[in-house]
Amino acid sequence: MNAAKKSASSKKGPENFEEALERLEEIVEELEGGEAPLEGAVGLYEEGVSLFRYCREQLDSAQKRVEELAGEAEEVLSLRSFEDEDEEEEE
Repeated sequence: MNAAKKSASSKKGPENFEEALERLEEIVEELEGGEAPLEGAVGLYEEGVSLFRYCREQLDSAQKRVEELAGEAEEVLSLRSFEDEDEEEEE
């Protein structure tokens, strides 16, 4: 990624989880490469922390929504274990 694109992507927030994760992976690679000057590395680290927080919030939000949907589905559907069905068939 060229310097202009890096600068632009770090100034605006990520548009979605996948974009944030991709940029976070790029930052990790750059930092692991060890070629960034100290000030640049600190800036990358700071951007990475911000992206990590964004990703964590997105994952937490998705998990909460899935749990809500599962709860709604449980209220609507009568769920039984497979063992219960096997016992009924045997009778």
